[in-house]
Amino acid sequence: MKRIHRTIAKLLVVNGYLPKLGLAAVIGFVTGLVAVAFHWGLDHAVDWVRMPWTLGLLPWYAFAAVPAIGGLVVGLFIHKVAHAPETAGQGTDKMIYSFHHQGGNVRARVAPVKFFASIITLATGGSAGYEGPISQIGSGIASTICKFFKMPRMMRGQFLLAGTAAGLGAIFKAPLAGALTSVEMLYREDFESNAFATSIVSSVVSFAVYVAFVGTSPLIGGVPAFPFTGGVELLACALLGVLCFPFSYLYVRFYYESERRFSKWEIPVWLKPALGGAFISLLVFAYPEVSGGGFDFIDNLMAGLVPHSLWGVLLLLGIVLAKIVATALTVGSGGSGGVFGPSLFIGGVIGAMFAGICELAFPGVIRMPEMFILVGMASFFAGAAKAPIAGVVMVCEMTGSYSLLPGLLIASVMHIAFSRNWTIYKSQVLNKFASPAHRRDMDRELIQAYDKIAKE
Repeated sequence: MKRIHRTIAKLLVVNGYLPKLGLAAVIGFVTGLVAVAFHWGLDHAVDWVRMPWTLGLLPWYAFAAVPAIGGLVVGLFIHKVAHAPETAGQGTDKMIYSFHHQGGNVRARVAPVKFFASIITLATGGSAGYEGPISQIGSGIASTICKFFKMPRMMRGQFLLAGTAAGLGAIFKAPLAGALTSVEMLYREDFESNAFATSIVSSVVSFAVYVAFVGTSPLIGGVPAFPFTGGVELLACALLGVLCFPFSYLYVRFYYESERRFSKWEIPVWLKPALGGAFISLLVFAYPEVSGGGFDFIDNLMAGLVPHSLWGVLLLLGIVLAKIVATALTVGSGGSGGVFGPSLFIGGVIGAMFAGICELAFPGVIRMPEMFILVGMASFFAGAAKAPIAGVVMVCEMTGSYSLLPGLLIASVMHIAFSRNWTIYKSQVLNKFASPAHRRDMDRELIQAYDKIAKE
């Protein structure tokens, strides 16, 4: 058995596509199964948490206490039971940090702890996304497999991104966007081209496994076939991209401020998620839409609930601000979740708010104002995460519609143009030259250059 293991390990480190792609497919298959389990586990957990209200055993306002209870359970589980503090907060940023500074190493316990902690956070009404948990789970699976085969440092990083791509491609039913996001979110102005092939294979395999169990319907349904955007609508998309930038600034700053204040608060660390949940409970009374992932509310907006009054626009503005605060409190306090999903929610509501403003100011000029919901989703995430291509493709695959691609691209570029100085992922670096993961590559090139000069 040792000889077989040694032979397989040597085969996988061969500098060729086939061995790498084979291992990427294995990572994708395992991650796809875990994504299915995560999907079913979250659905059952939500039904179980809501059962007292479904059966009429408790009054409706008692649900406001659930986020605080969920935060307490998560805090105790992460810090007292599992002893895995790296699973607190958003998982995507932890994955990025692992790539740049830890050689792609993720402790084996991270994946199962993140799995259960995230289900508890989301099922109990925490304002967080699915992508953070599943990206960290996928990267943990990939890291464990790489350790088994004794992969070198450079290849561990590639497969770490393959695991991330597999998780994103499955949970969002977006195989291309999953691969693009994993290689683009590492840098503010670059992408990891070496990992693209393995990320594609793992994402596609994971997607195939996931949809075999949960179906192929888009994550956001009911999206009509929008007509190709004309000049006026492209201009409106550009304006929406500019409108997103002050909200993304608030989103990033609120999150960092929440994380900083909770980290300095001298109370037991396991109690902090419960206090964050208690603050969210106050928001739930006024804006119940902020609890959980929020994609049901986006579905309602797509069904034609674009506001046609000033009060409707102000209501959506309140929901945007409440979601920003709720996400900062949930993830910043140490709850287990992501910031990708809330950014799509916030962008979609901003788009609906912008559509309402257009209808009030210029009625009938925009043929289908609902299109701005999708444009806002892509634009907001692209600017907040500095991932323009991934954000656009993600929204297209999540909705099953590519008809708005020109408008999505224009809005995303405009948002990034105004928001270059901040990002929701603090472990991002500017480009490959700023990444410790590529320091050895650059040193080797310098040595070769010096050798060439010496020979001449």
